[in-house]
Amino acid sequence: MARVRRIRTPVGDEAWLVSGHAEVRRLYADRRLGRTHPDPAAAARLGDHQLLSASELYSHEHEHEEHMAIRAALMPFFGGRRMAVLRESVRGLLAELLDELAAAGPGADLHSMLSAPLSVRTLCALLGVPDREVFRDLVDQMDDVQDRARAEAGQAELSAYLTEVVELRRTSPDDGVLAGLAAAGLSTEDIAGIATMLLFAGYDSTAVMIDAGVLLLTRHRDQWELLRVRPDAVPGAVEEVLRLGDADAADGSGIARYARESIEIDGVTIEAGEAVVLDTARANLDERAFAEPLRFDPGRSPNPQLAFGHGPWHCLGAPLARLQLIEVFTALPARFPGLRLGIPDGELAMTGNLFTGRVRRLPVRW
Repeated sequence: MARVRRIRTPVGDEAWLVSGHAEVRRLYADRRLGRTHPDPAAAARLGDHQLLSASELYSHEHEHEEHMAIRAALMPFFGGRRMAVLRESVRGLLAELLDELAAAGPGADLHSMLSAPLSVRTLCALLGVPDREVFRDLVDQMDDVQDRARAEAGQAELSAYLTEVVELRRTSPDDGVLAGLAAAGLSTEDIAGIATMLLFAGYDSTAVMIDAGVLLLTRHRDQWELLRVRPDAVPGAVEEVLRLGDADAADGSGIARYARESIEIDGVTIEAGEAVVLDTARANLDERAFAEPLRFDPGRSPNPQLAFGHGPWHCLGAPLARLQLIEVFTALPARFPGLRLGIPDGELAMTGNLFTGRVRRLPVRW
């Protein structure tokens, strides 16, 4: 299959799908590709949701400069010192959630009892958001790809909620991201927009990867046992979970990017203004970059997976996601060595979200 090809998006617009590892990596670093469009109303869309269309977080003229300024403002919150502090709180929270999972007994839903609450509570602590239940409900509502009106209502409520939290942090600052950005002089509107993107980059995707890792590892019992007896193998296993966790994603899932000028790649020309989807799920299966790409191999080295993007678009939250995944897959096999799915694999109910598929429930036994 061609590594750069034309597709129709779910709403009928034309876009370029880039699925080769080298090509995706190259375009992530190419300043001729961006998230904004000179005429947003005419830009091709990947779906009805606003986050699947041209970004309004930056101006088109100065997109890259504004993007790098935001990255610079956020970077201290994802550095090694902050992650070291968060690691202890993640371990404590994880121990609490595992106790609750054990108390619920076999058949408990690992997604609602572990994956989702660990991700949302960790992210709330980082951001400085006080009411994690309101936060979680609104993000779940905004993530509804089946009901556009419900998603838009959730987005409006989330924006209003974050606006209130930002104003709270201006008068009652803490050490979270929202207070830090307010102190740096950013407007409330800009901070709320940045926080919205962090929510989708952090909460849902991390929970999805925890679920995906449990599925992958329980399908490979030898690897589950390996992590139980050799915790030092966990970081490598996490990289394979990140590489393979989205392998079932539909073509064209992701966010829209737009050529700022014509780009020639892999024998085709992407014209200025055309939409581009960087398909990291397919890129992570490219046999030119990965020997036996469908094989789950925690010892794979090197493992240049692109789950977090690359270059100036590499996810700032990658250290936080890795921290949570490493802690989960260190603790779970040790606490529940016999953990397995509570229903046949083929009976898992899947639902779509903005960027990929996820399980609705993940019942487990041990």
